[in-house]
Amino acid sequence: MTSSSDDSSPLPIDRHRLIHASTVLRTGQQAQLLRAVRAGEVQRVRRGVYSPVGADPPLRGADRHLLTAFAAAAQRDHPVFAGYTSALLHGMPAVGAIPSQVTLLGSGASGRIRNGVIELGRRDDTVVETRGGVRLASLADSVLEVGRRSPLVTALAMVDAAIGRRLEGDRRPVCTLDELVAIVERRRPFRGSQRVAAVLARADPATESPLESLSRLRFEEYGFPPPRTQHEIALADGRVARLDFAWPGLGVWGEADGIAKYGGGGQRAATTVIEEKWREDAIRATTGWRCVRWSWQDAWRGAPLARALHAAGVPTSGLPRRR
Repeated sequence: MTSSSDDSSPLPIDRHRLIHASTVLRTGQQAQLLRAVRAGEVQRVRRGVYSPVGADPPLRGADRHLLTAFAAAAQRDHPVFAGYTSALLHGMPAVGAIPSQVTLLGSGASGRIRNGVIELGRRDDTVVETRGGVRLASLADSVLEVGRRSPLVTALAMVDAAIGRRLEGDRRPVCTLDELVAIVERRRPFRGSQRVAAVLARADPATESPLESLSRLRFEEYGFPPPRTQHEIALADGRVARLDFAWPGLGVWGEADGIAKYGGGGQRAATTVIEEKWREDAIRATTGWRCVRWSWQDAWRGAPLARALHAAGVPTSGLPRRR
């Protein structure tokens, strides 16, 4: 990019869309950077690190977290991302509040928190990988650290995704629940082990979306009986329908309808809605069960999901249990 004040060469931008004051100093463009900041063309990310402000809306949430993480890493020699930050880089879903602090792997056994960066102490069995030229902790190490520090819903969504994701052309999960449990048992005792155990006790490799992870927590919170997940029904035409959740003894099944399921609208979304209606009719004709559908907002708020299940005849064991 260039400053609107002169015809100088573009400011040097790295592959993470960052401008480093040290590089600008070497190229003699300090005045140009200052003018760009004053003009609102460039924003400060961290001390000595900036990013261009384009026509797109400002980065938020996970994208902003990663931009900050790359800025922090640029100020260190041989950085290794870890914890929540590396889980995002592994493609894990971000559910709930995004941490303001980024996480890197420290150089020694002791950890610390300084200037918005959590530096984790290195363990003897810590696995470091390289993905796209970026060094980061393994997926297993990353999600276990999330389980140690993050809210239950955040950690469960990531663990479910980690043990349920499939590599393209390969039916094996990226990591397994047994692998995660084995790592925890090998490392015990450690601070936060009970929090991690609580996440792993609820993890389900059959889960296909963060909404399903959130929904299972709501079932538990409101005292609903645990459903069968990804329950298969043989339809009259020979097809097999897989249900997100099912309570066969109660004659009820549930569908967690995330907005991404319907694309961005238009003809494709309309076709999907029609296909879902045909599928629901076929399941009902085969089983006679009642269908309950809910959105992300219903599950996040909790009460709307609970009311819908109550109305369908799914009982609870008592008052909601808040965590």
